[in-house]
Amino acid sequence: MDTTTLYQCLWLRSAVFNGEQQCTEPDLDGRELESTTILVWASVSGRPVGTLRILDDADHVVIGRLAVDAAHRGLHIGRRMMDFALETAGVDGRDVALHAQSYLENWYRDFGFVVTGPHFEEAGIDHVPMILRR
Repeated sequence: MDTTTLYQCLWLRSAVFNGEQQCTEPDLDGRELESTTILVWASVSGRPVGTLRILDDADHVVIGRLAVDAAHRGLHIGRRMMDFALETAGVDGRDVALHAQSYLENWYRDFGFVVTGPHFEEAGIDHVPMILRR
């Protein structure tokens, strides 16, 4: 990934999480600097319109920071990125975890994720912990 694409992906995340959703915490947490982190993105005309990241957390993999540009929602970009991420993240047979924004719980269920605990607030937004058992 070149620096321009990285910048555009991070800008997109900031626009979605800090702009639209008014998250109360900064998006950047340093995890992109880990050598095992994978950043996934979808582009239209060479510009990222969707992004997510895959983190290695020892006994499982974590998918997070899924964001799609408002003008490109409803085009299944998020679904295609998740399909790719699950294929990529599942190659070693570990479970895949995530903190789903609560309104997207059923969307993640469609991929096989199940709820593992109570709803909680993260960055000012209601979330629910979910896992896909491998």
